[in-house]
Amino acid sequence: MKSPYNDEDFFNQYKELRNNPLSYNQVVEMPEMKRALPDLDNKTILDIGCGLGHLISYMLNDSPKSVTGTDNSIFMIDHCKKEFSQDNVTFRHGDFTKMEWRMRFDIITASLVFHYVEDFNQLCMKLSQILEPGGTLLFTMEHPITTAGKTPYIKVDGVHHKVDHYFEEGARRAYWSGIGVFVEKYHHTLETLLNSLIQNDLSIDYVKDLGQSPEVFEHYSEERIEKLSHFPLFIMIRCKK
Repeated sequence: MKSPYNDEDFFNQYKELRNNPLSYNQVVEMPEMKRALPDLDNKTILDIGCGLGHLISYMLNDSPKSVTGTDNSIFMIDHCKKEFSQDNVTFRHGDFTKMEWRMRFDIITASLVFHYVEDFNQLCMKLSQILEPGGTLLFTMEHPITTAGKTPYIKVDGVHHKVDHYFEEGARRAYWSGIGVFVEKYHHTLETLLNSLIQNDLSIDYVKDLGQSPEVFEHYSEERIEKLSHFPLFIMIRCKK
């Protein structure tokens, strides 16, 4: 699929949304990622789909040996290269699934990226190859409940429900009302996600449905909290090699 993040207009609008302190990224997802991170001291880290570098900025506070960020958007990479001047931080532009690596990493992170990957098993195979024995893989992605639907708008009591075609894996189109464009992604069942990890020697040690973090109740209105009580937006999975 063609990435919309390589369109400059889309990127500029996305950047504005992503930097909103009340975005789902900032309130629902990122706090849980931070809490689930392992010890980073003197570790080599790969951040896949590094975006604007929010997670990298946080991880640098814990003295990693090195951090490598990758992204398929040249605009994201250019932004990060301007933001980070540390000698132990590098960036690579391109599709991670097609990149070749000569080194292994102690920690691999990916924040809301893997729902853009078509072949999840192939992805897990590659992740396992470049993760050091004893290393940690930590990632979030859109929850299979939210990616399942092919019917764009199904409402129950005013809340969007899209759990149709759950067992039919493959491409999906989602409308981003904040930007006014359709974004393409892939739907995978939980069975596919978990078994692909397990079968590629990635031992699952923590799984969390995201949407009920303390920050949600602290920063969101009662109406928004009620909406999030019906379904998880994202899923977070942590694995050991």
